[in-house]
Amino acid sequence: MASTAKELQIREDWKEYYFFLEALRRTGVCNMWGASVYLKEAFPISDEDSRVILANWMNNYEKLKDKYNWN
Repeated sequence: MASTAKELQIREDWKEYYFFLEALRRTGVCNMWGASVYLKEAFPISDEDSRVILANWMNNYEKLKDKYNWN
């Protein structure tokens, strides 16, 4: 998966990943900059995909927080 501007937008097909990352953030188990490792362990995705998804989650966090009512 190559990084593109489109991937900076919220992707509905990544909702499961977003919720996983939010749950991980709430546990405080790791610094979220290193969360791609946890994402890759939890889902059958590549290292690159896990990094792209994490970057997308980070770049869109405020929008995701509002969209999914993460308080």
